[in-house]
Amino acid sequence: MQQHNQVAPGDLEEVRRFINTWSIPNQTRVETDALPTLMNDAHAWARQVSLYPRQPADSLPMLSTLRLALRQACADHDQHDEALNAVFGAVALQAKVKSIEGVSQLRLESLQKTYAGHVLSIVANAIAAGHFSRLKTCGDCQWAFYDHTRSGTKRWCGMTKGGPQGRACGTIAKVSAFRQRAADKARKGDA
Repeated sequence: MQQHNQVAPGDLEEVRRFINTWSIPNQTRVETDALPTLMNDAHAWARQVSLYPRQPADSLPMLSTLRLALRQACADHDQHDEALNAVFGAVALQAKVKSIEGVSQLRLESLQKTYAGHVLSIVANAIAAGHFSRLKTCGDCQWAFYDHTRSGTKRWCGMTKGGPQGRACGTIAKVSAFRQRAADKARKGDA
């Protein structure tokens, strides 16, 4: 998948990597879930997802549910409240004041020392900072990306392939829409 200009700022990048443990690879276009394999390999987990270690309470079903809720929220931020509130209800967060470069900031931290709690505290802080709404999933390949555009209206992971393994999801969608409009116009002309 294309990586150029998709990295999320700060800790939110960890959430993006976690979401992308489920993907639709360009080569096969078949849904792939890497989470079961990553959960059984601590080194791969640290390299590909997070340096924050998983705990026994971080079960595969629980992390899969969390990932799905985050994917749903990123696919449609206007409707994300229900999916996110369900997972936030399972983890207790506590507000703490931290001084960062001499400025006091309010941060939410999980009271549970689990990976799920860690991820949800990142998401809660990103929502509070107004950054979470820019974490999106591509309408075509479902890849999670961070929208760095000024307008914040990016809909696809990319408009160009960005390499031999890349996928030009935006271009594919626009060409498909153009072809559909042309076909509709031709049908109306024949009628």
